[in-house]
Amino acid sequence: MRVYTLLFVLLLSYTSQGQLLSLEQCLEASRLNYPLIADFENLDQQLELKLKNLNTNYYPKLDVTGQYTWQNDVPGFDSPAPGFDIPKAPKQQYKAFVDVQQVIYDGGKTKAAKHAEQQNKIAEKQSVEVQLNSIRSKVIDSYFLILMIEEQEQQLDYRYASLKQRFEEMQSAVNNGVLLQSESDLFEVEILKLEQDRFALQEGREAALDVLMELTGKELALDSELLLPLGSSQHIRPEYGLFLAQQEQLNAYSHLTARKRMPVIAGFGQLGYGNPGYNMLKDELATFYMVGFRLSWNLWDWKVTSREKTLLQLQSKSVKTQEATFSKNLSLAESEIQSHIRKLEKVIEKDNDIIELRQRITASKQSQLTNGTITAADYINELNSESMAKLGKELHLIEKSRAEIELNELGLKSSDDIKN
Repeated sequence: MRVYTLLFVLLLSYTSQGQLLSLEQCLEASRLNYPLIADFENLDQQLELKLKNLNTNYYPKLDVTGQYTWQNDVPGFDSPAPGFDIPKAPKQQYKAFVDVQQVIYDGGKTKAAKHAEQQNKIAEKQSVEVQLNSIRSKVIDSYFLILMIEEQEQQLDYRYASLKQRFEEMQSAVNNGVLLQSESDLFEVEILKLEQDRFALQEGREAALDVLMELTGKELALDSELLLPLGSSQHIRPEYGLFLAQQEQLNAYSHLTARKRMPVIAGFGQLGYGNPGYNMLKDELATFYMVGFRLSWNLWDWKVTSREKTLLQLQSKSVKTQEATFSKNLSLAESEIQSHIRKLEKVIEKDNDIIELRQRITASKQSQLTNGTITAADYINELNSESMAKLGKELHLIEKSRAEIELNELGLKSSDDIKN
């Protein structure tokens, strides 16, 4: 018996001197600890490279070409007068030249493409936020599991202290021959059972704490104290940001699609050296060059642009439908949680009345036990009932706190609220 008592006291040795942790701290740490957070920097680097590539549309394009050809015939005609030969282009030709082209006006295509890439990055980042948000529920589960285990431990400690005191009184009565040993043995058996339960709770708490450490990346001591959340700031669901980003992304693509049919004006030039030059009738090496302007305008694309715009409109409608469905599901969940909170508030009111009555009954049974008018089993049953009533109230308080957190986690907002 002394060995069990010593082990039990050692398990009770941890106190609230350890680090204090709040749910908000754990949620923030879990976000920073999640490997996917590194994807934000990756997306920024990708966008930077894409924008640099698009900026090159404004730079001059230089193409160097060299060619050698031999052909079996060349244009020409016979001389009308004897002794007068009209020169012909050589059948063997070779030249090297540089083509330069500079866009002067591209109809806003590059600007629209850059905006589309920026909206792509925003949408991809928001998609990452949605994935990061999924870790929050796991943190909340682990956090409240630890709180519930700790509350069970506290109630167990209360019962242990009460039974230990009664056991010592009963043992003294047994030693004086006033009470049978079997009555004292009931207390000792109950104490041993509490010690077993205490070990099981300790193991469960350590396991839940390990999960929380894995999620947050924090080194948590066994004596870490988790604070019961009394409320939290309104959590904005990242899904709404994703819906908004997807709409802006589709708008950017629609604008880009409209720019595709705009005219393009470019300046160009060519400088080369070869045989023949631009004068095909001279069979000799020559330098040649040319400068000018070019206008390109796709006047008819067989309604490809029109169909692309219609497709983007349908995709936009699909996103709105998804958002409405998401909001509807959250609204239903909100109603269920609010109903659950109201029920818990009423249950907690009754818990207070039950605890008050149980305490009076236990005090009466304790007096009866001392006077020998009831058995040890009767007292233990009443003590357990009082302890369970207290535990029930505390668990209901924790459950209510969790329901309030879950209500905030729903983040029932419209994308218009986020935009504003």
